[in-house]
Amino acid sequence: MRIQKHIVVGAGLAGCLLAWRLEQAGQLVTLIGSTTLPNASQVAGGIINPVTGRWMTKSWNFDLLISQAAATYRELEQQFDVELYHPVPLIRYCRNSTDVKRMGRRMRNPRYANVLGDPIPEGDGPDSFEDTHGSFHIKQAAYVHLPLLLQTLREHFIQAGIFRDETFRHADLARHDSQWSYHDLQADHIIFSEGVGMQANPWFNWLPLTPAKGETLILECPTLDLPRAIYHHRKWLLPYGDHTFRLGATFDSDDASPEPTEAGARELLDAARSFIAPLHALTVKQHYAGLRPSTKDIRPFIGDHPSEAGLHIFNGLGSKGASLAPELIRQFLAHLLGGETLDPEIDIARFLDTITQPPNTDATH
Repeated sequence: MRIQKHIVVGAGLAGCLLAWRLEQAGQLVTLIGSTTLPNASQVAGGIINPVTGRWMTKSWNFDLLISQAAATYRELEQQFDVELYHPVPLIRYCRNSTDVKRMGRRMRNPRYANVLGDPIPEGDGPDSFEDTHGSFHIKQAAYVHLPLLLQTLREHFIQAGIFRDETFRHADLARHDSQWSYHDLQADHIIFSEGVGMQANPWFNWLPLTPAKGETLILECPTLDLPRAIYHHRKWLLPYGDHTFRLGATFDSDDASPEPTEAGARELLDAARSFIAPLHALTVKQHYAGLRPSTKDIRPFIGDHPSEAGLHIFNGLGSKGASLAPELIRQFLAHLLGGETLDPEIDIARFLDTITQPPNTDATH
């Protein structure tokens, strides 16, 4: 495999994991991204949930994704001596008879056999929760400690001298012969993993990104004791074991600001108080917000610029970055370094026949 120079733009989950895998592959890499700018990965709960949404559907390609995710996070743990990956039971509550019927259909479907456990009869769960229609187990759930992962990898890159904590200036990137130059750097490949920052990228802003704001709360409640699990009852609740809890998440495609809002906190607290017994007083300790890089067709943006050789994108993981990133990075690097064909479902080539404006091909603006 030929050693090449790569610049990865964006120091969130996708960018950090990409740079780490390139480094492992023996490639030369520089990671550029500002740690002071809003970053969805930094504030995300890192939840991995194989059965999601109102319709209780199995997440896209989950069986393939989860094995690579678990292996990747365990590999990181071993290399850096940190705890990142936390498999944990997930219990989802049925809110009405329709949920009960839907759950029954899913349990009879062989595709769901490895992700759905036994139903839990009404009233058999924690006394602290409203339980009018019972609940059920979701298997293979987990959460990833994303802030620790980012801190660990960024510190590693700093020590290696390959991380520049700065805002990337697209106007300063230019082609010179067969390479790209950026300030004092020369690179064969530029990989953009900018999250919603992609909207300011002149080479890839033609892709239909649909940012969605998400807010979560850190709550404290000394009287609320729950068995170790993730609980989904209108919103998800993750107990950390020290009487603090992560509560999430909102979904707002109309608010493009990265700042926490009173409306978001109210929505979350109203939901929590609707299923947690009133005797448990909830105190808000922290309030987080971030803009998820979601996509119009709910599939990632991965691949090569259609006319500018050496420019690539790895973005659009939405709210499922913790489960998607490890396997999709493996596939992308097999394409980038080994020439393998990308899955058409994730390849940005799927948009070339539908866009009304051609991609920007002026490398120097």
